[in-house]
Amino acid sequence: MISAGNPYVLPSVLVGAAVYLGLSFLTDASVLVRVAVLVAIAGVVPVVVNRVASAVRGEEAVDSGADPEADPDADPEQ
Repeated sequence: MISAGNPYVLPSVLVGAAVYLGLSFLTDASVLVRVAVLVAIAGVVPVVVNRVASAVRGEEAVDSGADPEADPDADPEQ
């Protein structure tokens, strides 16, 4: 889900970087807290937003790791 095909990755990474810098300058949050916020915003949010947007549009979420043409004997219902 985190790929060039997901239109929510770049905005999420930019917002995550801005939040990280804001936490660095404005608070005394530890590095662990700042990195956790960055990972949550840049790594989790685009996947969730993409799945929700796909569900709202009525599209089926596609697993980018699985190639249905790679194994023609594989059961597509699994």
